[in-house]
Amino acid sequence: MTNTVQNLQLLLKILIQSPVDFVLLGGFAAVLHGCNQTTRDIDICVLQTPEQLELLRETLQTLHPRHRKIRDEPSFLGFPEKFSEEQDFYLVTDLGILDIVSRVEGVGDYYDVLQNSEEIDMYGGKCRIIGIADLIQSKKKLGRHRDLLTVMELEAIREEKNSNDAED
Repeated sequence: MTNTVQNLQLLLKILIQSPVDFVLLGGFAAVLHGCNQTTRDIDICVLQTPEQLELLRETLQTLHPRHRKIRDEPSFLGFPEKFSEEQDFYLVTDLGILDIVSRVEGVGDYYDVLQNSEEIDMYGGKCRIIGIADLIQSKKKLGRHRDLLTVMELEAIREEKNSNDAED
């Protein structure tokens, strides 16, 4: 793998300020919900239409996006011969790793994720992040040790928020 500068905050800022419709997932979303963890990538769920993927390609063009898992397709800038609306893209850019998915385990497709997402102001724009309940569900479904640790922390955050809301 090529050496990349990990500047995930700048990568996220570029995405937020772009016209791409996405919902932020994974570790970055967990941090925004209040988890105390680090993340090594940005995960987003995108409605994968040809138009949205073209906007994504235009947004990422100067960051030299390359496929991490497909060796014979080094660039993300050209359309694949067979486009699928359920195709996932695992990229490395000049600013770090970006995973683009069409479905979230335990939640569903883009519209399912969008339905319970939350909008926050960030980096001079609006960012949709996966709702805490959906994030917990997806992390449970993944079942990896680090995800289950995040689930415990997210459940405690949700419980504290619910008890604070009940007091108000």
